[in-house]
Amino acid sequence: MTDPIPPELPPGITAEEAATIRAAVAEAEGHTGGEIVALVLASADDYQVAYWKGAALSGFGAAAVAAAIDQIRPLWISRPFWMLLLVACGLLAGALSARVVPPLRRWLCGTALLDRRLQQRAREAFLVHSVFTTRDRTGILIAVSAFERRVVVLADEGIHSVVPAGTWEALARETAATVRESGPGAGLISAVRKAGGILRHHGLIRRADDHNELPDTVRGEFQ
Repeated sequence: MTDPIPPELPPGITAEEAATIRAAVAEAEGHTGGEIVALVLASADDYQVAYWKGAALSGFGAAAVAAAIDQIRPLWISRPFWMLLLVACGLLAGALSARVVPPLRRWLCGTALLDRRLQQRAREAFLVHSVFTTRDRTGILIAVSAFERRVVVLADEGIHSVVPAGTWEALARETAATVRESGPGAGLISAVRKAGGILRHHGLIRRADDHNELPDTVRGEFQ
């Protein structure tokens, strides 16, 4: 299969990293029966709930400050506009902070929500990129999300029959640590190479009549 040229690089990936990932996928598939799809997402969701939580927390804090000021120097009856303005500024500041400060937005979302959203997005990508259509059902999706700094690895039925349960979850955890330290590009390069090693170790050898069924290029979003 001839790889299409992506219109632009995925988020957080350099041209050199994209070329290295493609070469790593080709090498892994050249020695095994697996078909690897590497995917990079800027974010699995827009997480609007984080903006509401940020606004609520900051607004509550501003209201508490306004109440304290009112105790020291009563303004609520004589100048209610300024008290309301202080609360409104608190609401706006909280929402904006959640938008522009990724660590704060991740904290407001919580671990469970981040994991759930990326799992959902990875399953959608598994279908969109036709990972399930390989002849022997040996497709593997490695999805990295830059915002969540998390990784999901999904393997098709033909992989599960030879690779022990928990193997891909362990690879996802290892890759996530690399993503946090060195970025999504380095994480994907490492994950693809390790995935190829895992497949070889468990005897999923490339057959003589195998051909490249899925493009080797790293995907961005749902390109």
